[in-house]
Amino acid sequence: MPPHRILPPEADRTYMELDSTDADTLVVSWHKDCLSALTRYPYEAAALLWLALKQAEVLRDGGPKMNNLGLALILMPIDFLTGDEVLEAVARLAARGFLERADENSVYIDPVAIRVINRRALPARFLMDWNAAKANAPIPSLPSGEATEEPAR
Repeated sequence: MPPHRILPPEADRTYMELDSTDADTLVVSWHKDCLSALTRYPYEAAALLWLALKQAEVLRDGGPKMNNLGLALILMPIDFLTGDEVLEAVARLAARGFLERADENSVYIDPVAIRVINRRALPARFLMDWNAAKANAPIPSLPSGEATEEPAR
């Protein structure tokens, strides 16, 4: 069996909220090493995110309300994968140590690698810093010389 990837302690995480307009939204918490390791493997990243959302029972009732483009892009390949390709992605994730097979039809996702949590479960100080960082983020602007209004018709 291939060696499992050892993830460092949970100090370095990337948080991605499903819906930035909802205070009760869920947040996907990725370990930065997990996220960077899967950037070149979109099928595995999509499968891991899909499994984490499924485990958190977010995919019931038509799926979650989501306005996070990053999560949508990560999740997009899942719509184009066959069942066998999803199973192959799960096998690769298990070989990397991001999840373990519990039995033939279920898996255990390493919560250090990825987990889905309620936004309100995050520490208050972290939420304040996160909201302040979002409020102070620069607004993307058009390169100079381009029109900012729609041309007259």
